[in-house]
Amino acid sequence: MKIRVLGCHGSQLPNHNTTSFLLEKNVLMDAGTVTPVLTLEEQLRIDYIFVTHAHLDHVRDIMFLVDNLSYAKRERPLIICSSRGIIENIHRHLFNDVIWPDFSKIPSARAPLIKFEILTPGRKKVLGDMQVRAIGVHHTVETMGFMLESQGKTVLFLGDTGPTDGVWKAARAVKDLKAIFVETSLPGSMQDIADKTGHLTPVTLACELKKLKNAKPDIYLYHMKPRYAGVISREVAAIQNRKIHIVKDGQVIRL
Repeated sequence: MKIRVLGCHGSQLPNHNTTSFLLEKNVLMDAGTVTPVLTLEEQLRIDYIFVTHAHLDHVRDIMFLVDNLSYAKRERPLIICSSRGIIENIHRHLFNDVIWPDFSKIPSARAPLIKFEILTPGRKKVLGDMQVRAIGVHHTVETMGFMLESQGKTVLFLGDTGPTDGVWKAARAVKDLKAIFVETSLPGSMQDIADKTGHLTPVTLACELKKLKNAKPDIYLYHMKPRYAGVISREVAAIQNRKIHIVKDGQVIRL
């Protein structure tokens, strides 16, 4: 499985892109940064976008991507996948004919440029050559993690989250789990703010990873606030018995 990091930060600054991962050539995990990085030819290959939650740093470029696909006269729809509540938020607040045109009925209701695929949390669903399961996590708005199985490999992407339980229980039950992509947004000195905003620090990350028990997938860390990246990295280095990688924009990960 090839994973290209289009953006991996919790805020946007020059050379620091917001969250989006490209799986193989046609699947996006979140869409905070897409159109500034991918060529139009690469954008046209995208078939699915899995959205962890509706915060702008995870969905902003869906709008610009769809606009590009429209003017390129793409004929097949782009499928936006998430839970019912998250899909409703995206439709109501973004594709609402006020903030952005409603491409779920453009160029026509019968042949729209985007379609919404509702995933029931906890249930597996086959989409293309993938099997996916949405699992709720703890954030300030409805948020899903996604367990993706493809080509015999299973990867877990957690959206923004504070301490949670169900997703780690699900992770322990997967025998072939290769990797977990998990956020750590703030340093330990900002634990109070992290708790209020539904994010992890290295302190709470260490506690969450203990919930994996004997499972030892590679851990890929993302969503750092750029200002605190240095101190977060130093604090994370103190976590023992885990193989933790700090993700970087533009990185290609092969599992």
